[in-house]
Amino acid sequence: MTPRREDQVRQARELLITQGLRGLVVPSSLVPEEIERSWRRSVSLRVDPTAEPRVLGAVDPDAAILRAAGRILDQWQDSLTDSHLSLLLADQDGRIVSRRIVTPQDERRLDRANAVEGFDFSEGSLGTNGLGTPIEARSVVFVRGPEHYHEALAQLACAGAPLRHPITGRIVGSIALASPAVSAHGLMVSIVRQIGNQIAEELVSQADSRDLELARTYRVFRSSRSPVLVMNAQTVMTDLPTLSHLDTETHAVLWDRLLRHGWSEETFQLELPLLGTVATARRMGRIPQEPLFVLEFTEPLTLPASVMTDASDEPAGGQGIRTDPEASRRADLGPDGPEMVTGPYGTVRRALDNAADRALVLRLTGAPGTGKRHQALAWLRKRTGQEPLTVDAGRLAAATESRPGTDRDWAAVEQALTAGRGVVVTNAEALDRRSRTRLQQSSATALEAGSTARVLLTEQLQEQNSGSIVPTVSGGAGTTEGTVEVTVPSLAELRGELPGVIREVAAGLFPGARPLRFSPGALQSLLAWTWPGNVAELRDVLAGLPTAARTGLVQVQHLPPALRQAAGPRLSRYEQSERETIVAALRDAEWNKSRAAEILGIGRTTLYRKIRSLRIEEET
Repeated sequence: MTPRREDQVRQARELLITQGLRGLVVPSSLVPEEIERSWRRSVSLRVDPTAEPRVLGAVDPDAAILRAAGRILDQWQDSLTDSHLSLLLADQDGRIVSRRIVTPQDERRLDRANAVEGFDFSEGSLGTNGLGTPIEARSVVFVRGPEHYHEALAQLACAGAPLRHPITGRIVGSIALASPAVSAHGLMVSIVRQIGNQIAEELVSQADSRDLELARTYRVFRSSRSPVLVMNAQTVMTDLPTLSHLDTETHAVLWDRLLRHGWSEETFQLELPLLGTVATARRMGRIPQEPLFVLEFTEPLTLPASVMTDASDEPAGGQGIRTDPEASRRADLGPDGPEMVTGPYGTVRRALDNAADRALVLRLTGAPGTGKRHQALAWLRKRTGQEPLTVDAGRLAAATESRPGTDRDWAAVEQALTAGRGVVVTNAEALDRRSRTRLQQSSATALEAGSTARVLLTEQLQEQNSGSIVPTVSGGAGTTEGTVEVTVPSLAELRGELPGVIREVAAGLFPGARPLRFSPGALQSLLAWTWPGNVAELRDVLAGLPTAARTGLVQVQHLPPALRQAAGPRLSRYEQSERETIVAALRDAEWNKSRAAEILGIGRTTLYRKIRSLRIEEET
């Protein structure tokens, strides 16, 4: 590229940044079409062309992409001696996980560009470049000099190729061949394509038997006249029309439901409200630890899936698990938005709306940790548009003997009701009859003054009240002693709606933050857990997530140890013994897998496969 042409390319890029997407048409003779499309994506994402690259964290030396590519990169490094060509390997997030450099001069050049292990070279972070752009474009890209979006890369030329898993079709990373811009050559494209093909072949040789069996099963059933979906715990294979209705949340909920089915028959008819259809479900056996399910859709899919997370996995079976941007926007609204009446607690809130027309004091009951106080406050905020008063029942009961109007707590209650704020009384089991009567009187006085506020008592769920069963169901309402009781269901009762509960709890914990993103394994672990501590336990789990997970992707290893094993299949006695032996060897080797394989007398590949199949997580 001549200096004059470099200036023209740089000027066109800067004009596109300053004038906006509609302000400039880049001549096709100046830059390739894929470069212009990448520039426009970068502008739309508001990528800063002068910002320092981000560090995404330490690289896992046992990552699958490194195991598959390591030997191949070593061989090519030997072949590229004196060529001034360097190799860079990135994972599916665009993070550099390895580089191969021939000379110290090349090393200094890449260091100045921050092309170092751990740095984020995704297109959303650095704009057009030889690692991130192939992942977005899903094709080979050659970026030369000023065609790079970021100024720090303008002295480089990079030919990059996406790394697609040949079985699942996912993009698992990218490979780039870098050189000084002045010595760029079209042959770099052929070389990087060849390297990418070699890594893909290595991925096949290291493929998990589950993915191989998934692909074989899909080939058998896809000839059916009806749309077919084949799934295991991590991967889905299906056709494009079906795929448009799927996402990580739907996959996890389906998987949990299929695992819990009794399977007394080979097949059964499965109603799928999430997809708006009915499917014939079939279980295909264990491979070797985990079942495989086939769904044949007998009715057309009509409803888009509700989405919680932005799936980390790239397409499965050549397509992918997609997300619904509109659902993400809805999730941003938090617990006081439209989901107040349509989310997992919509039944509770509708019951409160109905009860407010029949009683002045509402009793919100539920098991410990179900979020009674949160639901009461959220409902009152929506009803009144103000922040309610919260008071402990013990303080009111202790002050009941005082003369009306002389106690500060009772005065605050009456003032909050008169002002239309509403009152939440926690631990209401401590209230005696006189205190309850006084709350009804205070609420009636406020109602006569035109207030729409109500008093909500939060109480532990009691099977019996005054010797009789309280007529209430989860999320339903019943009347007793002039009040109306509404029950908040436990998380066990809301298992199918757990993703919505997570959205709501996370919105309260991290106001203004983008919705949490979960890997399929992490979401399945959350669905499989019994949640004995209800919403309080869920809140603790989400609050304990590392910052990097909250802003990136929540993986299984970010969850508490008990939850990590929740989604795993039950192990036989032999499998459990084998697992204990492997864990003991890993501990003796301080979790160095090569040393552990030597202790066990097995190959590293065999050890990796057993770690995956037995779901062994490294201890920290």
